[in-house]
Amino acid sequence: MSLKIEPEHLRAIYTMYRKLPPFNKWDLPEPSRIEFLVDDDEEIAGELTVEPITLRVSTAHQSHFANICKTVAHEMIHLKLYIQGKTNFDKHDKTFQTLREKVAQIFDYDPKEL
Repeated sequence: MSLKIEPEHLRAIYTMYRKLPPFNKWDLPEPSRIEFLVDDDEEIAGELTVEPITLRVSTAHQSHFANICKTVAHEMIHLKLYIQGKTNFDKHDKTFQTLREKVAQIFDYDPKEL
C-alpha cells in the first residue's frame, strides 16, 4: 500500500526543509502563510503561485516520496527568488540554476531531478 500524498504532507516536507541548510538561511515564509495543494494535473510536477502563495504538487507524473520531496525543494527555490523580489522568479534561469546546484549538492540530489 502506498502513501496517498495530502496537503499536510507537503506542509511537513516544507517545514522540514525550512529548518535545514540552505533553506534555513533564506527567510522563507512560515508554513501557515502558504497554501499547499495536491492534484493530478498532467501539465506539471509542481508549481508555485503567489498572492496568495500556493505550493502545488501534482501526482500525475510522480508518486514516490523522494520525488515529491524534490519537487517541494524545487518550488522552494522559486519561492526564495520571489521573496527576493525577482520578477522572473518562476523561470529556470542562471540564478535559479545556481541555487538548484547548491541544494542538490547539500542533499545529494541529481540537479537534473530537482
